[in-house]
Amino acid sequence: MSLSPAEVQATSRELHALRDALPLADAPIESALGYAPGGLHAALEIQSGPIEVWRTRDYPVSLARAHDTPIPRFCRLSDDMRSQAQRWFGTWDVPAV
Repeated sequence: MSLSPAEVQATSRELHALRDALPLADAPIESALGYAPGGLHAALEIQSGPIEVWRTRDYPVSLARAHDTPIPRFCRLSDDMRSQAQRWFGTWDVPAV
């Protein structure tokens, strides 16, 4: 499951939109995900492995739900694509909010 350059750009825009909607700094999100400083940015830019990109999608979605923040529509990282992604990449853990 690879993304075309246009899909990478669209996915990055969707992740950034979600991140920008959250009322939190990057540091607590990176800490919860176990990322070093800059790790969140790398995942938002789709410069991390697929599992990290999915985790970076899933954890902020949980945060958005907890803060009653609208969740953008995801084209490639949709819930419909999750089972296919897990077949390709394996499962991943998402920290509790």
